[in-house]
Amino acid sequence: MKKSLLFLLVFITSITLYASDVILSNTLGAYYCAQEPNPKTYIKHTVEDPISIYWEDNVYPGFDDKDAELMVKNYLDGVHLQTMALNTRDGKVKMYFYVNIPQSYVALVKEGYTVTKEAQKKHAIFEDAWKKYKAKEWTKAEFDVVAKDSGEANKIKESLTKQIETEKVKLDLVITETTRDQMPQMNYTVKTEEVHLSDLASKVLYSDEVKVTDNRTKEVIAYNRRIMQLYSASLIPDVAMGGRRFYPHPLCGKSGIEIFDEDVFTAMGRVGVTIFPFKHTKLYW
Repeated sequence: MKKSLLFLLVFITSITLYASDVILSNTLGAYYCAQEPNPKTYIKHTVEDPISIYWEDNVYPGFDDKDAELMVKNYLDGVHLQTMALNTRDGKVKMYFYVNIPQSYVALVKEGYTVTKEAQKKHAIFEDAWKKYKAKEWTKAEFDVVAKDSGEANKIKESLTKQIETEKVKLDLVITETTRDQMPQMNYTVKTEEVHLSDLASKVLYSDEVKVTDNRTKEVIAYNRRIMQLYSASLIPDVAMGGRRFYPHPLCGKSGIEIFDEDVFTAMGRVGVTIFPFKHTKLYW
């Protein structure tokens, strides 16, 4: 009997403490979400051809060699993005660029971008048609026409993407090492860093921010600050993956800081069949 009462007391105490963390995280989350900057996600304008970008990631911090391979594969196309600079984990900067790029490759990449935009438009039409079909506003025959059109556009895109990847691996990649102070100015900087909260808030919340700066004008043209609830203060346990530091859906701000810059640099993005991971081989939970 005493053991049962002791277990019940411990259980009730644990639930009470857990509930207090949940309440605290939601209360402090609402407070921080109301603070500047507002809105938490902002894009003044998009950029099709950035030409050169410096990524400074101070959350991981920096990019190791495996991360750099991902960045080259997913973003450095030699046309829209011609030079890439990455901060390394030993405090230096590595620069990546291709030399002796044939015009045939340039034409292929530009065609690929045009085809990708067309495929995206047709996919958006497909999603709208699917909603109408589910709502019984469209017949199956009407929906099938749109679905076929979208599918064919996607096949063309995938075929062209494979051609680009085949030609890309033939290019001569140059890697140089420098420092942040000595590297040539990139057109844009994408900087990611943790936003420090109060000691109390840090027990239940996490925050980070991505800023995109036009280095030629010193203007911040886009940013995303997110407020995340730690799993220890979440109502839902991490049953999907286990061991993650914070709940994947932010209290405010956009979730995917790894791909936020793709909304800014519209011609730059992941290519080929690999879409995960994006910039780092190991994600920061």
